[in-house]
Amino acid sequence: MESAKNTGQQETNAALAALAATGNAFALGQLWEINKGLLHSMFWKWYSGHREQADAHGMTVDDFEQEGFFAVQYAAEHYDPGKGIAFSTWLAYAMKRQIDQALTNGHRRNITGTDGKIHTISADPLNHCTSLDAPAGTDGESDTTFGELLPDQTAAREMQGVEDRLYHEQMHDAVENALEKLPPDELEVLRCHFYQDKTYKETASVVGKDLSTVRAIEGRALRNLRADPKLRRWHDDFITTRAWSNAGFFAWQNSGSIEERTIESLENRNLLNVCP
Repeated sequence: MESAKNTGQQETNAALAALAATGNAFALGQLWEINKGLLHSMFWKWYSGHREQADAHGMTVDDFEQEGFFAVQYAAEHYDPGKGIAFSTWLAYAMKRQIDQALTNGHRRNITGTDGKIHTISADPLNHCTSLDAPAGTDGESDTTFGELLPDQTAAREMQGVEDRLYHEQMHDAVENALEKLPPDELEVLRCHFYQDKTYKETASVVGKDLSTVRAIEGRALRNLRADPKLRRWHDDFITTRAWSNAGFFAWQNSGSIEERTIESLENRNLLNVCP
């Protein structure tokens, strides 16, 4: 009697699978309802031996029930009664396939579990990450989380901006203090030529001296600035800490050599005597 019942169910499964394979949604739904109990038993049998794996991937009963429906759909589309295999056997294979896909998301690797058996798990990094809210200490008693240890890039940029502004303000003050120590004629020539961007000829006209005298005054003024110990500190700091950044091939290809960029930067800061 039981054998006849099983035979009848297999025939029903085969008939519904054939209809579902043609796109008959009603037949697919009926096939799912008939085999739902079998799928549940398959799941719980699998879950009893893979609880840790399922929990690690956040898979719930609802997730597996959804995969069960996809397993029925896959089995219906690929089932061939001519091979003499019962639909329930084919469905068991389809269910195993769906569970494997759900856990690995297409990225698979094999590990040896605590039971000594080989298990296929996901190789997707998202399935093996640590929460940023987790305690950073190994003893579990630390109040500091991993998230609190990550550097704040926005804050770092803002802090760097503050440091750069302070650096330039202090350097500007040092230059102004050094300029104020110069004789009036030297200060006037430097301000005309570098601050007001006048040519030597225009500067000579403003200060009322000939061109060669203006050049001589400027040369003397720049030597006095280079000799100023406080200003010299900024010059040395720029050369040793800031001129050697971006020293790779692509930096050279796009913006010139280190020497060229150093000279250009010093010119922009009026630290070199360069004729227009």
